[in-house]
Amino acid sequence: MSRRPEPDVPGDPADPPARPVPAATVVLLRPGPAGLEALLTRRPPTMAFGPDIHVFPGGRVDPADADPAMLATAGLTVEAAAANLGLGLAPDGWLTPTGALALHIAAVRETAEETGIEIDVRDLIALTRWVTPISLARRFDVRFFAVFVPPGTEVLTGSDEVAETSWLTPSAALAAVVRGRIELWQPTFVTLQQLEPLGDASAVRAAFAPGVGTGAPVIERRRADLARVDAAWAAGIPGRRATGWLLGTREIVVVDPADPTGVTTDAIRAEVAATRGRLAGVVVTALVPERHAGVEMFAHGLGLPVVAPAGTVAGAPYPVVELASTDRLPFGDPGITLANALALG
Repeated sequence: MSRRPEPDVPGDPADPPARPVPAATVVLLRPGPAGLEALLTRRPPTMAFGPDIHVFPGGRVDPADADPAMLATAGLTVEAAAANLGLGLAPDGWLTPTGALALHIAAVRETAEETGIEIDVRDLIALTRWVTPISLARRFDVRFFAVFVPPGTEVLTGSDEVAETSWLTPSAALAAVVRGRIELWQPTFVTLQQLEPLGDASAVRAAFAPGVGTGAPVIERRRADLARVDAAWAAGIPGRRATGWLLGTREIVVVDPADPTGVTTDAIRAEVAATRGRLAGVVVTALVPERHAGVEMFAHGLGLPVVAPAGTVAGAPYPVVELASTDRLPFGDPGITLANALALG
């Protein structure tokens, strides 16, 4: 079983979910002898939540980031910022073109404050969107960016939010997680998975380019005990879609949740409520971004247990029970085995 580092204290279940605060995270990438290296910072052990967790630089959008004078001198138009985020493909409610530019400004500011590294707002490559699960008292709607810096770039200044910094290839960072040397929250873990096979800026831009699958998630009932989920925001990328499943009639099992924004989670909850069922647990058939990026929406957000095939989830950034394919699921309608879920893939 893997242990999940807790991103925050839970809120009161009786209270409505907190409104997510817009925030930006920046993955600094530099060429290295073994490939691209990403900057990871370790949070101090004295922090109230997430002590010693390794993260990318970033933070919330400040009011000053959206000041008209700041927007006018940012070096990027609101239209270009919106296009970089794929805003036209996936409307976010609160996120206007002006808000999109404020996110870019926050990304540059937070990078300078935490590392002393100055980056150009025009060099930011939009990656993904992650929203904190509804169970937490403090929630963030985070846009992840990447930016390339020259070989040999080093952190120039300290921050009270940073205990240590390290440049690691995605492969080395993920291997360190498996060995128990570092801990990551799920957004960091999945981002490193996505970056692992990539070698340069053009490859990063192509891998994270918005898809064309606009619109809300679609849940298609195949039979009484099975529905196909056409998830939005697959692995956090705007316009990307991925297939998941709902298995069962009364005690519903979610198979391969891909959306870390909560949009598809809300659609699934509405579907289950309409059928008078109850969400019972999650099956992850493979530890790849398009099959597990949305796990925390259910595991941490709704308190659901997670299972996966034995030997496939080393380093998973959330608690998961490993099963043999012939094992019955410890949740869901009677008689459902892991093999039933695996066959859907």
